[in-house]
Amino acid sequence: MTASDIVSIIAIIVSIIVSPIVAVTIGELLRKRNFEKQKRLEILYDLIAYRDKVESKEFLRSLNSLKLFFTRDNDLRGMLDNLHATYREMDQRKIDPEKVNGLMVKIIKYVCGLEGFKNITEEDIKKLFKIR
Repeated sequence: MTASDIVSIIAIIVSIIVSPIVAVTIGELLRKRNFEKQKRLEILYDLIAYRDKVESKEFLRSLNSLKLFFTRDNDLRGMLDNLHATYREMDQRKIDPEKVNGLMVKIIKYVCGLEGFKNITEEDIKKLFKIR
């Protein structure tokens, strides 16, 4: 056996060992990315579907999940903090519910933009169907 044969054998053995590890790692990264994207879209869908039922568990779960799945976005965190402060004022009967609705529309529009829905306006969100 020559030196080039030994190098070829070693290269084959290394590729047999390394290839599955690389494939599994890439697969896990893709799975995690797809899972996070799916969760972010579920949050957005629930915010839209239950925006007029702010006491529902689906709406509150989605609202609370925004901070988990959009952790790097300081603008969104600021909007959520503002909404939270408004809810506290509402508890003290100092605020108009329209203010809360306006903040929710802004948050939904912002999340739509983050998820690639760039052509949605605040008017579009306000005009979505509601259960009466």
